[in-house]
Amino acid sequence: MPRAPRLLAVIDEDRTCPECRSAHLVLDDVRGELVCDDCGLVLEDRTVDRSPDWSAYAPEEARRLAHTGAPRDPLTGASGLTTVIPSPHRDAHGNAIPFEGRGALYRIQRLQRHASHALPGERSLPEAARLLDRFVSQLDLPRNVRDEAGFLCRKAIAKQLARGRSLEVLVAGAVYAACRIDGVPRTLDEMQRVTGIAKTRVGAAYRSLHRELSLAIHAAQPADYVQRFCSELGMTNRVEQEAFVLLRTFESPATPTSVSPCGTAGAAIYLAGLACGEPRSEKAIAKVAGVSEVTLRNRYLELKSLLPGIASPRGRLRRAPRSLP
Repeated sequence: MPRAPRLLAVIDEDRTCPECRSAHLVLDDVRGELVCDDCGLVLEDRTVDRSPDWSAYAPEEARRLAHTGAPRDPLTGASGLTTVIPSPHRDAHGNAIPFEGRGALYRIQRLQRHASHALPGERSLPEAARLLDRFVSQLDLPRNVRDEAGFLCRKAIAKQLARGRSLEVLVAGAVYAACRIDGVPRTLDEMQRVTGIAKTRVGAAYRSLHRELSLAIHAAQPADYVQRFCSELGMTNRVEQEAFVLLRTFESPATPTSVSPCGTAGAAIYLAGLACGEPRSEKAIAKVAGVSEVTLRNRYLELKSLLPGIASPRGRLRRAPRSLP
C-alpha cells in the first residue's frame, strides 16, 4: 500500500534558495528541515519547534495548560507586570500559615506594592485605573478604547500633566481622546452626564493631552454619530442608510466642513426620517444629539440649501420642504 505523502508547510518569507534562487521553500515538521521545493537543497536541518509543549483537545484544557498570563495593563506599575502577592494567611495548598511567619510575608507584600509603583507619578495609577473602569463601564465602551485611554493616562502622568488639575478630570479627558482616536466618539455632554465634570474642564484636559502628547486625532465627522443616534431614537436601518446618503452628498469636497458634527448628523436623521416615513420631533433628536433645537434647525436649513432634494421611501428624489414641519 503506498505511503501517504506528508503535508509540508510553505514558508511565506522574503527568502530565496542560494542555489536556484527559488522562493518556494517548504518546512518539513517531521524532520525539522527547511527544503527548497525546486532543487531539493536543505537550507536548515535543525529548525526550532515553536508549537506548544502540550496537547489540548478542548478550549478549557488549552486555557489551563497555557503558560501565558493575563494581558498587560498600561495602568499597572512596573511596566504592566501583573505579579500580585495575596494576603499571607494561607499557603499554596490552602493550609493556614503560622502567625510567626506572617510578619515576613506582610513585609514582602508591602515591598512588592511599593516597588510596583516606584517611578514618579505611579502611585496615582491605581486610582486612575478605578476611575477609568468606572467611566468606560458607564459609557459602554469596548476594550480597545479602555486600553488606549489607559496608555494616554500613563503617558500624561509620566509627563506630570496631572499637576494643577484633578486626576478625575485627566482621566475623563483621556477617555474622550481615546474615543476620538478609535472612531467611537462621544459628545462632551455625554462625558459631563457620566463623569459629573463640567464639559469645559473635560475639553480643557483633552486639549492639553492633544497638545502635550502630540496626538494624531482627526476631526469628528457627522457619519460617526449616525448609527448611535438612530439606535437611541429607535429608527430602522433604512433611515440610517438614508442619512448616510445625505451626509455623503453634504460632506463632499465642494462643501465646507461641518461646524457641528452632532448637529449635522441630527439634521440628516431628521430629513431621513421624513423621507422614510419615520419622523421624529426636533426636541427628541436634539436631546439625543446633545445640541439645542436652534442648532439643529440651522444645520437643517444649511443641509436643505445645499441638497437638491431628499430621498423618498421608494428611492426617488423629492424636493426638500421649505420650512420645518
